[in-house]
Amino acid sequence: MVMIEVLSQISWIVFFSIAGQWLGWWTKIPAIVFLLLGGFLAGPILNVVDPSLLLGDLLQPVISLAVGIILFEGSISLNFKEIRQAKGSVSQVIFIGGPIAWVLTSIAGHYVAGLSWPVSLTFGALLIVTGPTVIIPLLKNANLKEKPASILKWEGIVNDPIGAVLAILCYEFFKLSQGTEVVSAFVSSTILSILIVVFFGILFAYCIAWMFNRDLVPEYLKPAFLLSTVVLFFSLCNTIEHDFGLIGVTILGVALANMGVNGIDELKRFKETLSIMLISSVFIILTANIDPAILLGIDIRGILFIAVLMFVIRPITLYLSSINSGMSWQETLLTGWIAPRGIVCAAVAGVLGPSLVAIGYEDGNQLVALAFAIVLATVFAHGLSAKPLAKKLGLAYKEKDSLIIVGASDWAIEFAKLLKGRDFDVIIADKNWHALRKVRLADIPTYYGEILSDETEYHLELARYNMLLAISNNPAYNALICTKFIHEFGRDKVYQFLPHEEAEHTRRQIMESIRGQTFGPAELDYWDISSLMMRGWRFRSSRIGKDENKAKLQARYEAGSLKYIGYITPKNRLVLHAPDTLENLESEHILIALEDPAARDEVPEVKQAQAEDKSVEEKVKELDEDIQNVKRDNEPEQ
Repeated sequence: MVMIEVLSQISWIVFFSIAGQWLGWWTKIPAIVFLLLGGFLAGPILNVVDPSLLLGDLLQPVISLAVGIILFEGSISLNFKEIRQAKGSVSQVIFIGGPIAWVLTSIAGHYVAGLSWPVSLTFGALLIVTGPTVIIPLLKNANLKEKPASILKWEGIVNDPIGAVLAILCYEFFKLSQGTEVVSAFVSSTILSILIVVFFGILFAYCIAWMFNRDLVPEYLKPAFLLSTVVLFFSLCNTIEHDFGLIGVTILGVALANMGVNGIDELKRFKETLSIMLISSVFIILTANIDPAILLGIDIRGILFIAVLMFVIRPITLYLSSINSGMSWQETLLTGWIAPRGIVCAAVAGVLGPSLVAIGYEDGNQLVALAFAIVLATVFAHGLSAKPLAKKLGLAYKEKDSLIIVGASDWAIEFAKLLKGRDFDVIIADKNWHALRKVRLADIPTYYGEILSDETEYHLELARYNMLLAISNNPAYNALICTKFIHEFGRDKVYQFLPHEEAEHTRRQIMESIRGQTFGPAELDYWDISSLMMRGWRFRSSRIGKDENKAKLQARYEAGSLKYIGYITPKNRLVLHAPDTLENLESEHILIALEDPAARDEVPEVKQAQAEDKSVEEKVKELDEDIQNVKRDNEPEQ
């Protein structure tokens, strides 16, 4: 294969991968939908990507390793503190729902799809997976509340390796004879293999944590060291049993997530970036490698099987799993619908289908077509319906700007009250319990704790908020907070004061890349606003309105009795940096400002209006005096 052609195919894979992710972000539709479309476009339609020709015999190993890294990236975020509210629900969905789904799917595979029992049992085991490659992007897009999001996330990451390995064990079982001695030997060796993988997974995690926490690995080398260890451990586990590497890296990730490793956030960020590229590329490769004729070969029984899987088996499984779990009917209904299958389902089916045919089960050739059809159907159906259904059931946060304010100063409370009055969700965070007393009295939600603590993500529902305002009296601390949350919310959604050192020598400036957007006007800082508030200044918000009102506002601004803080767009989006001019704002914009009510008469228009009011009052007073004089003149003399 010519090098230019190889580079061309790799370039097309990268292009469709990034294009799919960007379109998903731009349209607010799960990126997986665009990745599937991109794969079909790159492969069967345009024929610019041919994975079998590009990778040859390396296709399955590359996909398997990529899935292993993706599972590790997902499992390293599974801290047990995250599921404090859904612990019982998660365990029941995994340990009760999994076997129920296996049994029901196997029965449906045999009686509905017409598969033989060995093939049906193997396929049923594989279909208990709900791929994290789809679930995690879907959860980000749907903005679900904490409990249903935790259930779906844990189910996807934990069940993915379990389902894949269980399907492989079924295949290995049916490959052997049915003698009692063989069966007992098979079961005992399998249990022993799993225990070995779990033991070494925890041991590897402990060694990594020990080395990282004692700085035996330099910071710049930690991501590469961790990735290399994951690849090595994945390969070692696969030498014990085929695809046991998926279980191994999952155990390794969960163990690391709960061992308090120093710098775990930076490692998560690196792994997330790598995972995005792997998820995108693998989806493009898999869909580009699909022969459309395979999908067209699915008969009516196969279509009925897919419908039963989505509309009957999954709801029944979640209903039975939710009994005595504390899940509401809304949570049961939502999680009973969402169960998209992803890369693991398609990849393992591609391996097991031909293997089952090779040992005498001819209907094994149907697995590839059914698996890809299930992936396509569930990704499109669940990916496009999860967000609107969650909204309907009240299990998704509203699509509006919601703000975390760090720093419980008196004027921060007044600012929060103004935003709350405009129907924005606001919470004030501070590590000083007494400082939060006034916040609670003002009926504003509070978070007591250090916002930079690892505990924050487990006690503060970050998914509910999309903006942050760091307004403590320490610019460096504000910059540190913004740096942490830039990755969570985006650089355009985190704000702080512009440090006044910006006008000084560069050695005294805080780097722009590690701080947030400037809050309000550049000339104001924490102490300036505090001083103005003590002199009677107050926050106000008002619709800009017609040009006459805009001119009055501008006149007050130029007179120094009004400070622009930010504005609210007609689409109810909150912007917390001061506009350079009101000329670019529409009449429907709402201006947020800091004003001096006592200085309104300094503006000529206001002064003239007040003078006119005074003149009227004087005339009324004179008229009253005339009336009194007339009354006195007409009074009878005593």
